[in-house]
Amino acid sequence: MPISEQTQSVIAYFDTYSGFTLRKKNDLAEILDIAATSGGAENFNTTVFTGKIVWNLYSQLRKITSSDVAYANIEQEFANTINTLRGYVLLFANLSVDAAVKQRLQEVYLDVNQGTMRNLVDFAHDLARFKDMQSDAQRRSTQI
Repeated sequence: MPISEQTQSVIAYFDTYSGFTLRKKNDLAEILDIAATSGGAENFNTTVFTGKIVWNLYSQLRKITSSDVAYANIEQEFANTINTLRGYVLLFANLSVDAAVKQRLQEVYLDVNQGTMRNLVDFAHDLARFKDMQSDAQRRSTQI
């Protein structure tokens, strides 16, 4: 599925803005494009928010040890939230009119194995950065 010029522009701006190496830039572009063409802006924003939560929980888990009191709670919340993110990826995969995109999203994010978990975390990283960009833009617009 070719990505629209508008989505390419958003991703190019985001790539420049973020200052980070985006890990799943093409997948983010595909899902953003699917959201734009299917009227899924609200679902996309919820996906971005969920990705931010996944990335924050993942970052916390990396900083503590399994013997820490909070570890089990954070790990459980991480598992629940990653499943929510997986549900949003499934939603966008099902909304895709391109069978190849749908199949690829399912293979990359929806199979249950260690590789798909890493892919989801990488995707959450990009979504978290996208959320940061949204928040910064919102703060700047209220300061004017």
